[in-house]
Amino acid sequence: MKKTILYLLIGCSLASCAQEKKKMNDNLIPDLYKEVKFKDQKISYRAGIQVGASNFVLLINDVPVAQNFEEAGGTFNTSAPINDMILKSGKQHFKLILYPGFKNNVPLTALSENVLAKITIEGLKYEGEGVKTIVEPFTILEIGENGKAFTEKGKPTAIYEGTFDAKVPYDLTAWSKSKDLRKEDSATLEKEVLAFYQQYINIVKNKDAGALAKLVYKKEKNYAQALFLDQEGTQNQWDSYLELIKDPTLVMEPVEKYKMNFYANGRLVTLERIDYPNIGEPALRSESKEDGRAVVGFYFCQLHKPEGSNTLELIH
Repeated sequence: MKKTILYLLIGCSLASCAQEKKKMNDNLIPDLYKEVKFKDQKISYRAGIQVGASNFVLLINDVPVAQNFEEAGGTFNTSAPINDMILKSGKQHFKLILYPGFKNNVPLTALSENVLAKITIEGLKYEGEGVKTIVEPFTILEIGENGKAFTEKGKPTAIYEGTFDAKVPYDLTAWSKSKDLRKEDSATLEKEVLAFYQQYINIVKNKDAGALAKLVYKKEKNYAQALFLDQEGTQNQWDSYLELIKDPTLVMEPVEKYKMNFYANGRLVTLERIDYPNIGEPALRSESKEDGRAVVGFYFCQLHKPEGSNTLELIH
């Protein structure tokens, strides 16, 4: 079964709109490029990630960037954009959490002596089909092989953290002033999150593009600025949403086998799966058909309560 990661974060209101209102809302996301500032100073930071002989989660400013919860053998390599985790210039915090992983679908209990990890940061500028290096790659963490010795063998987890500098021209509020949701009643908050997810499911079923565009606006505005999206970029974002609600084969799955997790020092909340091999994946999922094959889609949905509000909103 094929899995597809869909970075679609959709809001919670189901209020219907008049046809004229829907047409206006349909243009909200494609037109966001007009609000993007500092295009002449744009820089795209990326994290180069190499982790071997263990599972892991990498967080930047306490927001997940990448993770892997599968068989522990081999080495995981990727390069991930991190601008949308960087809200302003200055010191950025990183944390790498290592886990033993699985062997033949059975969870291991201790980290191997063969663990290695290397995290690098670089700053790029995309110009059409070309790429210019603004900040040369630099290493923020290296363990094993050429790095410092791995000394956590036999432990159930290992955590490495530190800071690095990043310079961006924008300053986004986003979730920086939001409520610390860890201080709220856990059972009540979970019900609110589940209600949000159910309303999202209803939006998909109703195929309400106008309401969808209005409700993802804040998230998409932040994303457009952080990634310095141009007209093609914001149109591509909207096209992804349209593909979701127009797919006649798509069926939303039940929200199940999950745990409520907090990020951004408690300012973001989301539901993530706890069952292997879906550990750490979003609990909001769908199934559709592609060339006769089943395709599982999952949707990152990180919510916050803005300063002065008691209502969950989608922000990342």
